[in-house]
Amino acid sequence: MSSKTWTGLLTSGAVALLVALVGAGVYRVNTAHSAALVGDGLTLNPDQFQGATRQAYTVAQQHPELLAQLHCYCGCEQHDGHKSLLDCFRSTHGATCEICVGEAVTAGQLADNGMPVEQIRETLRQRYAHGS
Repeated sequence: MSSKTWTGLLTSGAVALLVALVGAGVYRVNTAHSAALVGDGLTLNPDQFQGATRQAYTVAQQHPELLAQLHCYCGCEQHDGHKSLLDCFRSTHGATCEICVGEAVTAGQLADNGMPVEQIRETLRQRYAHGS
């Protein structure tokens, strides 16, 4: 068999598997509560969290352009490869980190009060940098 035939068989098999999984309910796409598409990735649905964590994921979902411009001070850029505060909310990392949650909630409140991103960035640096 040629490599072209193998590629076709593999592609057909992958599609068939996906259709079977969707049909069986194993893999489900829930458009009402799916994660919000943000730039080149996803933020998790805030409804799966509670309290301040839910608020932080809501800020990430509603203000992705803001969080993408902010640095996270928990050190995740070194151990998780994050490029901005938004990256913390593309996974459950934000749910397990008080710094990420605090930064996002603070940034959302300041933005909602009309503070420019440069001032938000400086406020977060002063509050969370701890010698950085």
